[in-house]
Amino acid sequence: MQISDKALLGLVLSLTGLLLIGHFSIEERVLPDYLVICMAILFAGQCYCFHPKYKQDNALTNQICRDGNVLKIKNKSLHAVMGTDKSQSIEINRISKVTVINEGLAIILDDNGTGFDFFLSDDAQDIADHLKSLLSHQEKAQIEFEVIS
Repeated sequence: MQISDKALLGLVLSLTGLLLIGHFSIEERVLPDYLVICMAILFAGQCYCFHPKYKQDNALTNQICRDGNVLKIKNKSLHAVMGTDKSQSIEINRISKVTVINEGLAIILDDNGTGFDFFLSDDAQDIADHLKSLLSHQEKAQIEFEVIS
């Protein structure tokens, strides 16, 4: 059974409202006020995950793209406030090994064990397929791919 994003958003907001109303309507408080307010803010903040802008920012095609001989990869944006829109530019001819896991990507440069780790929003096979679609046949032959799912 699939639950729509709007239904989940409504559920989270309803539970947040019930938490606040329930807490402030009882005489003998179980939790301190500041803790309940913090919980409500955290619950409401999770609603951002259902927003179309969050989904667009974290779409795989926006996280990994090619610009000439350079791959531009950016980490998953966790939140509008905490999200940094910095992308890492990597020359394709320097990439020697790519390891892909669910929601993650590791790139080793110049066959020396140093490289970059990225947190993405998709499963391993989708990430690997998208990355391979951006590379030419010759570039794919020079890079060792490992997919761990």
